[in-house]
Amino acid sequence: MKAQSQKQNGGYSTTDLSWAEYLDSFEGVDTVKQSAQIETASSSIWPGLGIAMGLATMASWLSKAPIWPFTNAAGAHPLDAILIAAVMGMLLGNGLSLGRTYKEGITFVSRKLLPFSVVLLGARLDFFELLAVGSRSLVLGCLVVGLTLVFFLVLARWWKFTSIEALLLGIGTAICGGSAIVAVAPVIKAKQAEVAVSVATVTLIGLVAMFLLPIVGVFLGMDARAFGLWVGLVIHQTPQVVAAGFAYGPEAGEVATVVKLARVCLLAPVIVGVSLVWGKWGSGREIGVSKPWWRHIPLFVLGFVGMALLRTVGFLPDIDLSWDQSNVISSTVFSMSLPTVLSKTATFLLVIAMAGVGLETRLAAFRVSSLRACAAAALVFLFLASIVLLLVQ
Repeated sequence: MKAQSQKQNGGYSTTDLSWAEYLDSFEGVDTVKQSAQIETASSSIWPGLGIAMGLATMASWLSKAPIWPFTNAAGAHPLDAILIAAVMGMLLGNGLSLGRTYKEGITFVSRKLLPFSVVLLGARLDFFELLAVGSRSLVLGCLVVGLTLVFFLVLARWWKFTSIEALLLGIGTAICGGSAIVAVAPVIKAKQAEVAVSVATVTLIGLVAMFLLPIVGVFLGMDARAFGLWVGLVIHQTPQVVAAGFAYGPEAGEVATVVKLARVCLLAPVIVGVSLVWGKWGSGREIGVSKPWWRHIPLFVLGFVGMALLRTVGFLPDIDLSWDQSNVISSTVFSMSLPTVLSKTATFLLVIAMAGVGLETRLAAFRVSSLRACAAAALVFLFLASIVLLLVQ
């Protein structure tokens, strides 16, 4: 591990974390310092935004295309536009060098548009149902956090991990991937190499799970709510959860999003707990700076809950617009459901955002991970996914 911290991995280093900028999953944490983003400051968002919108439009069309695999023999459409957009973005982003011209737009899409679309998604949810699902998710999320940390600490004794490495992998797996790892790193004074390996490992396992779990869900014949609860509890990063959930269906996507946001809220108390165990906050390193616990609860989570509350109390009504011009042709009445409009807008923005996440994903960066870390993370994920599956069925 120590030797690995000084070497290059396909152009990606474990001492320079600028390669990890794309791993931000907007859970309230900056993966790298702002200096890593200086190169994009003078460019326009429009080239990158245009590519993401183009991929989203194509993905939306493909998801309903009357050909296999987009339409099966029963006439259903098994591949959601969100997942298609993510795959197309990864293929394009890794197949072509888009250059700095497109960087700022792609960053805007994945970091700004994604949380905004999640907020709008709250407009189609009932607040009290959200509370019920969220409360259950918090309980199960606490169980997931505890089990995950125990599994990694046990493996650390068997496979000669340090307690810091085990804690980084455990918190990243249990809560919100690379963002959680970066948030807790200054608290326990983790080395850059340890953070780099953990971030790459957890993100890789989550990416594989994003594609694998919808297939497993179909094979097991899971209902939408159970599947949404499952993936919301076991997949690591928010974009991965959203993609996997909506790949299974709209209801599964909504449940998965609620469950994942409840898990994200666990980051703050976990950081407080870790800081108490370690005795004091870390001094901060290049890859992250300690913040007050409440700043680890992202504003978009509150926006999501607030939008659901507005919908429930009737502040997002159905609107009828009438135009009475009898002296022209005839009266016209235009009806619009505001929650429906916001919901459809959120869905398309999610497709655009996932195209941006795909464009930012650099598969070569996963070479930073180690075989031992990948094996441990995969083993814990499989064990955790099996246990949670039994609980939600």
